[in-house]
Amino acid sequence: MYLHNWLTQLFGADAEYRWVFHGAIVFLIAMLAYWLKRSIINRLLVRFQTSDRVWDDSFLQALSLPITLLIWVFALTLFGEYALLDFHQNNWSKDLVRVRTGSTVLISIWFLWRYIAELEHRLMSRSDPERSLDKTTVSVIGRFLRIGLVVVGLLILLQSLGFPLTGLLAFGGGGAIIMGIAAQQLLANWFGGLMIFLDKPFKLGDWIQSPDKSIEGKVARIGWRTTKVMAFDNRPLYIPNALFNQIVIVNPQRMTHRRINLTFGLRYQDAPVIKGLVKAIEDMLRAHPNIDRDEDLMAHLMNFGPSTLDINVYCFTKTVRNPHWRNLQQEVFFKIIELVKEHNADFAFPTVTTHIPDGVSIQGDLRP
Repeated sequence: MYLHNWLTQLFGADAEYRWVFHGAIVFLIAMLAYWLKRSIINRLLVRFQTSDRVWDDSFLQALSLPITLLIWVFALTLFGEYALLDFHQNNWSKDLVRVRTGSTVLISIWFLWRYIAELEHRLMSRSDPERSLDKTTVSVIGRFLRIGLVVVGLLILLQSLGFPLTGLLAFGGGGAIIMGIAAQQLLANWFGGLMIFLDKPFKLGDWIQSPDKSIEGKVARIGWRTTKVMAFDNRPLYIPNALFNQIVIVNPQRMTHRRINLTFGLRYQDAPVIKGLVKAIEDMLRAHPNIDRDEDLMAHLMNFGPSTLDINVYCFTKTVRNPHWRNLQQEVFFKIIELVKEHNADFAFPTVTTHIPDGVSIQGDLRP
């Protein structure tokens, strides 16, 4: 307004092209503001890149484009206001003020959205394992913040544009009850996703299984409504989140140890060497570097079978990764085979003994 009054005195009240000078001055001021913004942000980026903090770099990266857009929104609306005053169209000035206010709110929401997304990306892509955060936690917190940002931002936008919020909130409360009844299952899945975030029974990349349902695979995505699990054969399973509140979930990757539980049978004629063999197997397990001696470690004669003397070997490995565990279990099995041979014993197979009463003779060759 001061600019308009000054130019009016300078060029006269009826200056035909006074709006051109208004536009030129507003444009120069906008260019100066843009140059200052670019210079300041570039210098701060160079300074903050040497720090280990993620919030400062993310803030500047998210701020750059929105503040540029905000400068030009202010420039265009100010130029529009001065032009309307020059052409004596004062009735539209209030509309331009509303446009500027609404644009400022929308640009602020956009900036905060970019800031949350940039922080989420940087936190999830950290290479330092000691400072890395759980990706599922970061993702869910980011979604919550964005939803809250949109809701609050829309309310502020409506308030700034002159819409009465009292009736809107009352209508929204009644509508929320109706929508809650109509979308009960959808809300159950949403709260199921929230419980997955709070309880953390699994995270992205975990291999899970359920003894209650035919669910087994790698967690590929945790959404608001469903969780995507990739099965053994790479078939995607889309599981409603509400189901996880009703079933048992086994997460093998949370194990501290993996178990080796083997039962094998020897011949009855090997009974004299079984005591020494069992002792040798237990000593082998205790000497193995990848078998945890602090956990249960046992080798015993467990059962007299129909045609075998059954020996049970029970221990826990230090590794929990399935490929490493399988290789280690195979190594233990090979050592047991070697010990059985060293004790001049052998593995039994099902046999049948036929007793022939006295006086009964067998003629001919009965071999197959």
